[in-house]
Formats: sequence, structure tokens, C-alpha cells
Amino acid sequence: MGMIVRPAAELRALATGILLGLGAPEAVAGRVATALVESNLVGHDSHGVMRVPMYTAAIRAGTLDPAGALTVVAETPATLFLDCGWNLGHYACAEAMRRVMEKAAAMGIGLAVLRHCDHTGRIGEYVSMAAEQGCIGQVTCNGSLPGGLVAPYGGRGRALGANPLAWGLPGGPGQPPVFLDFATAAAAHGKLEVAAAKGERVPEGWIVDRDGRPTTDPREALEGGAILPFGGHKGYALGVMIELVGGALSGAGFPLLPDYRWDQGTVLTAINIEAFQPLAEFREQVGAFCGRLKAQPRAAGVEEIFIPGELEWRTRAQRERDGIALPEVTWAALLDEARAVGLAA
Repeated sequence: MGMIVRPAAELRALATGILLGLGAPEAVAGRVATALVESNLVGHDSHGVMRVPMYTAAIRAGTLDPAGALTVVAETPATLFLDCGWNLGHYACAEAMRRVMEKAAAMGIGLAVLRHCDHTGRIGEYVSMAAEQGCIGQVTCNGSLPGGLVAPYGGRGRALGANPLAWGLPGGPGQPPVFLDFATAAAAHGKLEVAAAKGERVPEGWIVDRDGRPTTDPREALEGGAILPFGGHKGYALGVMIELVGGALSGAGFPLLPDYRWDQGTVLTAINIEAFQPLAEFREQVGAFCGRLKAQPRAAGVEEIFIPGELEWRTRAQRERDGIALPEVTWAALLDEARAVGLAA
């Protein structure tokens, strides 16, 4: 499978134009395009511009409304419950994080619950937003295709969503945020799609086929198979808790139950560090710890110990400089979408 390299700015402009052509307001189109390209930049292509055709298909089908209003269902000084009007999750989550950071500034902590938002994208982006503003951020969400994507521990068929968790905080002085962002599945569904598009295999222990047999062919998982939880029973238990909190607290429900409609029950939290410690001192402590951690003795064959999020920031710098590599099939799909809304090739 061939690859094509395009600059980040071109991909942002292309994705923005496609979404504008389908009725997205400028604020929504720009925010979503920025989020998608940011995912490509930090190396998470599964949540990058390859998602554009999925969103355009949902807009045309009427299940996603790029002009959907964000409506406050309930609110207290520290909490917010938003109905997102089936708008794009990248827009809804960024706006929700902005609002909970305002609450955290006043109350020490802010928490938002979202329902009726479409795919939230790479949730590590939102905790990094919080960290850059002097907060500790956390995001979890449930939701998947009806029936689920991930097998329960000991099971062989789909039941749970990928149910990701992201957590971030300010880095040391002059350093970017420290953050984690991972699915409680062994791999995100989008990573299987990327591997299938490239004609690649995936590691053992990630997936099973439709009969519950281990496989490394991502197409077999996409065509009726399932993803396994990471870390056996531990990842499974964490995924169940995220499923229950996201689905029940938001009212979005659970993919395993009848009459479920695709939704993402999303919970965002911001903690104001200044409510506990001076931010500068907090960052000094983080920097001292991370420096000492990276200096620890390395195992045989290991060149460097990495801090969570460090590889993403390095990848971002490299791809911003050298461009983003996309499978030719992804680039062709983007050009098809552009032509469909009347953009010049």
C-alpha cells in the first residue's frame, strides 16, 4: 500500500473545507479539522483525517448535525450537564473543557457530563488543553457501534466499547504536558482500520475473529470479530467502570443493551492546581521527578526511558516539519469528499 505525504496546513484546510461544504459552521469546521490533524501530528492516525469520510457519511445520513446546539441540561457552580445536539464531539468536548476550566478557576474543580455528542476524537487533546491552563485534566467516555467492539474478559464476542481514558497535567518548567490517553481495549478500533488500510498485521493478543479464535489479521476483527481488553482482567474491569459511568451518568446507555443508538457518554474533569499548590512549585516538582525518572538505569537494549506523552510531542515536532504520511486510499477518499462538496482538487 503506497503512502503520500502532505503538510499539516494543507490537511487542515482540506478537512475544514469539506465540513464547511456540508453545513458545518466555521467554528465547528475549524475546531474539528484542527483536532483531526493534531491527532495525525502526534502519531495517532487512527483519530486523524482518515475519519473525515465517516463524519461526512453521518452528516448526509442525518445522524450527525454539525450545526447542533450545545444545550445546558443542568448546572451547578462546579458541574455541567450538556446535551450536544448530535454535534461533532471534537467541538463539544473542547467547549466543555473550556467551561469546566472556568468552574475550576472559581471552585477548585469542574466536571462536565456530555450526551448526544458524536465521536469525541483523541481525548488526550482535551486533557492537554487543561494542563496548558494550569489544571489537571481527566476525560473518559463510553460508546461504540451497537453491540460493542470489545470482548469481556473470558468472552469471545463483542460487548463493550473501547472506553478510553485520558489524564494530563502540566509538565516541568518549559516542558509540554505529561499525559496518557489509551483505550481500555488492546487497541482502538481506528488502529485496526489503519492497519487494514495499509495491509498490515497487528500484534498477537489484540483481536479475535468471529469465532473467538486469536488472529493478527485486522480485517477479521473488523468483519465480525472482537478486540480484546488490554491487560486481561485489569483492562476489562477498567473498561466496565468507564462504560457504567459514561453510559449511566449521561443517559447515553450501553452498546450491549437493546435500542442503543451510537453516542458517547463523556465525562470531563478539570482540577485547578492553584487550589492546592502554587503552579510554579507544582511544575518544579514535576520537572524534578521526570528528570530523575528518565535518568534511571535502563534495561538491556533500551536507549531511553520516556515520560508519558513524550513520544507524542516528539512525533508532533517531526511531522510538523516533514509532513504527515497517509495511505493512498485515505488521501483518495479525502479528495473524493472534497470533489463531492465542490472544492477544487
